[in-house]
Amino acid sequence: MSASRVVLLACLASALLSCNTGPRRFDGAIDPQVYTVCQDPEGDAAWQRARTAMLAREDAVALAELTAVIRRCPDLVRAHLAYQDVARRVGGADQQAMIDFYLRSANGDSTVIAYCRARLAETSYAQNNALAAILAKDPSFAWAHLSQARVTRRQGRQLQALDMYAAAIVNDPQLHEARRERAQVLVELGREEEAAIDYRDYLASCPEDIGALRDYVSLLLYRLPRIDDAIALLDKLEAKLPRDVSVRMDRAAAMWRAKRLREAIDAYLGILAESPTTVRAALNIGMLYYEIVPQSDDERRVYWPRARAAFRWFLDGRDPSDGHEQFERTLGVPFRMERIELLVGPEPLRAVRLDDLHWPTKP
Repeated sequence: MSASRVVLLACLASALLSCNTGPRRFDGAIDPQVYTVCQDPEGDAAWQRARTAMLAREDAVALAELTAVIRRCPDLVRAHLAYQDVARRVGGADQQAMIDFYLRSANGDSTVIAYCRARLAETSYAQNNALAAILAKDPSFAWAHLSQARVTRRQGRQLQALDMYAAAIVNDPQLHEARRERAQVLVELGREEEAAIDYRDYLASCPEDIGALRDYVSLLLYRLPRIDDAIALLDKLEAKLPRDVSVRMDRAAAMWRAKRLREAIDAYLGILAESPTTVRAALNIGMLYYEIVPQSDDERRVYWPRARAAFRWFLDGRDPSDGHEQFERTLGVPFRMERIELLVGPEPLRAVRLDDLHWPTKP
């Protein structure tokens, strides 16, 4: 570690000694904005530069800017977390300097420093004890509630974690990740309608979180289902990820669930045209032609050859990606292929073409 970095860390320790607990709300709790907004213009500018450097993975630049941020804005929690995370990623002397800074800080009364120490704890048990001690002194510190919820969730105690996420949200409604993570836990508990509310509220504040948007679409499409809402959100997803195969698979599934069957098949065909190894699309085409579209033996004679072609595409494709595909490959699809042969005759002795899967022109 350079001598300048040592001097800078010493300045940080000195600055943190002088920090106060910040303004309080009418109920006596510390205003959570103290922990989320950097009021110092130079510190805020350094924070913006640090975030840009982190996005570009310019770790050395980020570390220098982050140390400047926490010197000028010692209560800005996200800056401390970023400093810890970047230093850990870099490792070596920079990581050790970060650990030493928090463990040796003379400012024992700082809630933020105590919280950062808790994040350095080596076990969930030690971390939970440290978080509990913080909350005993400052029950309104939302970040400690959030971290307690995460520890508790990792331990498999989802119901208790929900209460801790709720405490984080109550004490700081702008701590948006608490709402997203609570939505995830609610899904795990089978409380889908409540989860949908949390996802909706979270995305209203964080609309650029593509991962959360995808999770919300999946919840609406496969778990509730609320197909019209899912389709509206799929429009937004496709605008951001126009060629993403999984998003296009969700679009096709939405058409299927909306009973727009030809549109569903066309969507799956479009995926296979660009990504022939996406065999789940072929399997789904086969299921539509085999089980959903035809309603009589006359219609089965029209659609089942297409189902068989789609099933053959699936069987000849890549290895199964999950248990469902494994079951279909070993049992489900071979059984259906036998039934198809009994009705329409033997399978053609040639390779399957994409045209064989298209909707018939005269059903």
